[in-house]
Amino acid sequence: MRKLILFFSIITIALGSATCKKDVDDPENPYDNVDYGSNNPINDTVNAASITGIHRNVLMPKCAVPGCHDGNFEPDFRTVQSTYSTLVYADITKNNVNGDFKYRVIPNDTAGSVLHERITNCCFVNQNDGMPQDNIGTGLPAADINNVSTWIMNGAKAADGSAPTLPDLQPNLGLYVAINTTFDVEYTQLENRVDTIIFNSWKLPQGTASFYFVAIFEDDITPLSQIQVNQLKISTSLDDFSSTQSFNATFVDVPGQDPLWLVSVDASSFVPGQTYYMRYYVNDGQHVDNVEFPKNSSIIQYKTYWSFIVEP
Repeated sequence: MRKLILFFSIITIALGSATCKKDVDDPENPYDNVDYGSNNPINDTVNAASITGIHRNVLMPKCAVPGCHDGNFEPDFRTVQSTYSTLVYADITKNNVNGDFKYRVIPNDTAGSVLHERITNCCFVNQNDGMPQDNIGTGLPAADINNVSTWIMNGAKAADGSAPTLPDLQPNLGLYVAINTTFDVEYTQLENRVDTIIFNSWKLPQGTASFYFVAIFEDDITPLSQIQVNQLKISTSLDDFSSTQSFNATFVDVPGQDPLWLVSVDASSFVPGQTYYMRYYVNDGQHVDNVEFPKNSSIIQYKTYWSFIVEP
């Protein structure tokens, strides 16, 4: 019996030894030969006062946080490209009480750049509304502010080192008004439109010899008094203004009011019961093509808004 027990013990030990033996060598670890004893870190070649450095060190970690400048609203600090395009010569959406700022960043001008103002002024509009807002009342470190200032004063260059250029957009028409020659009756008001619907034609009283067309618009660079083209065209066709009556506008600058362009329209030849469509053309002298309000591709409601009917 003892011999039998001993036999099974020897068999068990033998099988256990066979089971534990490595059949295949472990794969080579590629990091085994790495020398971790070096004390020479890789040099950081990104200029902290460049748009790339500012985005990486300041705007991305401190401003592009959830619910802030993470694409929910501009400026958009998710990438270097979105940061640059929504900062440099980008129109602002929030100004101070005096309306002192036009762009978020103006190259070589920290005083005129709202970005610089927001990170250095604790109270831009309200108390403690300085940026960033993740720690209200605690501004950016001086080194971060200095890097932003340096980038702006060095020309607010793009990531590739190119210098920005000031955009020059065509003038944008704010509104138009048709009024009688004594300036006491506005024809374009809602109550004087067909069926009192704002996008329907307005009504010109029969027998009106003339009326004034007033255009109020803005331009991002060119002074309004220097706009090259200001012309009103009137046609009986909705979209054909190739051979129509044309009326040139005169610049009028009234103290205390928005500058405007005034067109004196001769209405003596207009036919009662006829609908007339208007187009206004403007150019700041920096573009090949005139801006047209409205244009053929505009929706029909906008075109009829720019029309009038001579009362029968």
